[in-house]
Amino acid sequence: MTLAIGEEKDQESRSLTATVRRRSIPVVKRRAKDTLDLREHDICQRIALRISEIMELTPSSTGAASIHALRNTFDEFVVSQHIEQHHRLNLSVSTVLEALHTLSEQSYENKSLTFGCILDPNQTTGTSSAKFPADFLPSKKYKALSDGFRTAYDISSDGQVLNFVDLERFEKKPLTEKHYYPDWAEPIARASRSGRCGIALSRQGDILIFDEGTLRFTYRYGQWQYWNHTHLVNLLRDRARAQRVPRSILGRVVGAIYRAALDVSFRRTGGLFVILHNRQSLRHVVRVGDAIGDAKRSETDAEFDEVVREHSIQSLPRAVVVELASLDGAIVLDNTGRVLAYGAVLQPKNAGHLRGTEGSRTKAAIGASNYGLALKISADGDITVYYKGEEFIRM
Repeated sequence: MTLAIGEEKDQESRSLTATVRRRSIPVVKRRAKDTLDLREHDICQRIALRISEIMELTPSSTGAASIHALRNTFDEFVVSQHIEQHHRLNLSVSTVLEALHTLSEQSYENKSLTFGCILDPNQTTGTSSAKFPADFLPSKKYKALSDGFRTAYDISSDGQVLNFVDLERFEKKPLTEKHYYPDWAEPIARASRSGRCGIALSRQGDILIFDEGTLRFTYRYGQWQYWNHTHLVNLLRDRARAQRVPRSILGRVVGAIYRAALDVSFRRTGGLFVILHNRQSLRHVVRVGDAIGDAKRSETDAEFDEVVREHSIQSLPRAVVVELASLDGAIVLDNTGRVLAYGAVLQPKNAGHLRGTEGSRTKAAIGASNYGLALKISADGDITVYYKGEEFIRM
């Protein structure tokens, strides 16, 4: 896209040009898709249109100040417009998000507020004049009534409260491996199918937006993010590829780790996963005595090792993986999903280039990434992937 800046006579020499590309990895015998999907394209188009509107409406004398004032709300405006159009909603999603920002700064009985609502474009409206959120959330009892985990407001397309629902009973059809969401948010993710949009406020102040059973947008630490999970998993799978391991198996391994990373991220517990390209590299990465089956394991560790041996990362329940990831140290796997170590201290022989300012978990991830793929989840929720000693992608 190219946008002219300034007066018409200066437009030939003053312009802003930007290109958006889908990130891809060259893969032998397969042409990786590198085009934007329709939703990504719509978001990019709305960004361009919003920039164009600001450039046209902002007087040149006060342009810098006006643009600076709009900066903090720019992303949210684009996200809101996209959701309204995609779900055919007549209510202002910006108003809903503003209300949730306000709730995130408040508490009830000394606890941070949580909240949930389902925006349903398929529901018909009644005759009530009370509208959500303006007529409900200013009241203390209504802002504390929903938690977004088990209960949520059911809202019509034009903002009428239709019902107050138990999310566990609202939509019972189970989700599949094609759906991506934090484990605790499964009820609202299920409820977001059939054209509905689910919005939740977590106790950490995160805003999560779901549709078709999948986490689609998040607001954390002042930043909005669009999640294209399928593309992210494909990137990680192609980066973790190895000989003699079918892509289908590796895809399930990466998918299981990616889901666990989402769980750890939105729990804010932190963790580290390492997928080794070669199982023989284990002795070059993990401290002696920390790997499953090591002779120096304690009797208790050896007994628990037998329990873990029976499972691959794909077969372990998500809640169990999260608990293992919360231990000090890392979970190390081979590329078939076999768990080789958990709660392990990493001492990679090839530590790579370190600046000296990284934390211990980051240093461990960078070093381990010289032997495979390392996914580090920080205590503040960021997910960073390292490969060959370098940051590959951050989510």
